Amino acid sequence: MFPKAWHVNRYLETYRQQHIPENTILFGRKVVQTQRYVDATGTVKWIVTSRDEDGRNDAKEYDHLVLASGFFSQPRPLPFSRPRVTTVHSSRYRIAQHLLNARYSPSSGVKHRYEGCNIVHVSPRPIYTLPPYPPVDDDSKSFIPLDLRLYDLSRRPEGPIRANAGRVTSAVRNVIHGALQSMVGGDQSDLGSAGLVIPKGDTRAAAQAAISESYPEFVRSGIIDVVPGRVIALEDTEEGHVTARVQSAAGEGIGAVIYATGYAPASAVDFLPEDVKQELHYDSSSDRLPIILSGWQTMVESVPDLAILGFYEGPFWPIVEMQARLTADRWLSKRSVTRRPYEETEKLLDLRKAMHERAFDVPQYWFGDYAGFMEEMASHLQLHRNDGPFSKREGIVSPARYLSTDSDVTQAVAIMQDLHETWHACRDQGRYVPRATFRALQGDWDIHRTIKSALPSFPSGVLDGTASFHPRAPTKDKTGMTFDLEYLYIESGTLVLSNGASMTARRRYVYRYSEAKDTLSVWFVKPDNNLEVDYPFHDLEFVKPAEAAKEGACVAKADHLCVDDMYWTQYRFPFKGISLLKFENTHTVRGPNKDYVATTSFRRAVKHSG
Repeated sequence: MFPKAWHVNRYLETYRQQHIPENTILFGRKVVQTQRYVDATGTVKWIVTSRDEDGRNDAKEYDHLVLASGFFSQPRPLPFSRPRVTTVHSSRYRIAQHLLNARYSPSSGVKHRYEGCNIVHVSPRPIYTLPPYPPVDDDSKSFIPLDLRLYDLSRRPEGPIRANAGRVTSAVRNVIHGALQSMVGGDQSDLGSAGLVIPKGDTRAAAQAAISESYPEFVRSGIIDVVPGRVIALEDTEEGHVTARVQSAAGEGIGAVIYATGYAPASAVDFLPEDVKQELHYDSSSDRLPIILSGWQTMVESVPDLAILGFYEGPFWPIVEMQARLTADRWLSKRSVTRRPYEETEKLLDLRKAMHERAFDVPQYWFGDYAGFMEEMASHLQLHRNDGPFSKREGIVSPARYLSTDSDVTQAVAIMQDLHETWHACRDQGRYVPRATFRALQGDWDIHRTIKSALPSFPSGVLDGTASFHPRAPTKDKTGMTFDLEYLYIESGTLVLSNGASMTARRRYVYRYSEAKDTLSVWFVKPDNNLEVDYPFHDLEFVKPAEAAKEGACVAKADHLCVDDMYWTQYRFPFKGISLLKFENTHTVRGPNKDYVATTSFRRAVKHSG
């Protein structure tokens, strides 16, 4: 459901081979100028001048101009001078070694130099962090790919689906905050960071959200420290690090800076003629809304031979595809495009002004109603509806739902069938519950274990201690099996036996998740190397959502034969949104010399500030 970069590359290459004639795409050239003029016959023409890598210009004439240069043309620079330490835009950051610094270095050549360091994330507003697989509903007994929840047509109000865009009313803001909080399991105060919680009494700004599986638990553990505010200066110090001035606060001892300032789109349109820019209400100082468009952000009525695709914050490929369909229809059929209420020029100019002022009612993505825009454009183009096994107002929006006469119907039907199968498997069979559970285990826990033995020769006991699920890159083992995600589980505590003896007890496992199999498994580590995987303990078999609903929690079962001893295990995961604040496992062990039940309760460790 969530392709990796190489999957996307393969998709684009296949698309190019099937749909784009050879020599259509010219590489190694940069458009430096465009000119729009009327020839002797009264026909509008465009001259596009491009420059190759050797500095040679080439000019060609066209009847229409499609500008698809992309909104994210270049990283937005820092609004103040750069410090001496390593400073990199988030789009160019890949691995920690990019931030090598004499004092603060995550280099593998210097062991433990990162210890005592953390990440300081400065954010002007609280951010809700959503994983790729949120709960299907507030019951949190089944999980579903994020897009299938966010863009489910059954969540739209009754009646014709109409898109929304622009500034957001207080009532709508509250609804969105409520929906996001139901997904993440509350107001995020459980993460222990003031920077992720809206202060009581403050006006709720438009919600901000991001996608990550690990961010919330890194915050909870203290590895990421979220500071509310906005960085206004980075100042070098004599010690060779940096102090960040955050409005009335400051953060010291900074060894490297990653700035997630977004993008500046001006260079993607600066080659347009000045008279065309004027028609577009071009404002080079506006990084969020530099031009004013209509026709679902594809056109300006006064320049009908120009089309602009995907030029807005947060563009979705299906929207860009639908914009291309709309443009082709406009130029071929001459069908007029009615300006939408949210695209009235004065409203968009007002929105631009509000963006400059950082108003609370400006949404994270002002043109973000994916389902609404798809439905409106499909209706305008009179596309044939292909709902597949879904009802008309059910399931995710997809380009495969809206067909023209030249669409590949067989492929579209197969896509809708596949989406429905995923939708059904999540809601009724519990697909991705293992993935959601794996994600929620990350971090530190306080544990309490009771061991109740039926044999005098094997004493009962109580253990109190701590446990941590440490994320690490998936490792190899002798089985040759591959995994996508992995934790090293480390447990330590004091065991007090019923005979009065006490001892320090330590235990390690490796928890692994396979995306292809959608399985969560537990493995033993080697006795002589407690970082390395040895052999499997068990796979967690999750009960179906209907049974989980009766149990009041997601439940998994497992078993393992260890020589003559049989282990039956049950896990109980009472989710609150995407989060686990507690869970429990019970091992029932029977063998020639063993007959006991060990129950371990896990509760989130309290993060101590400072």
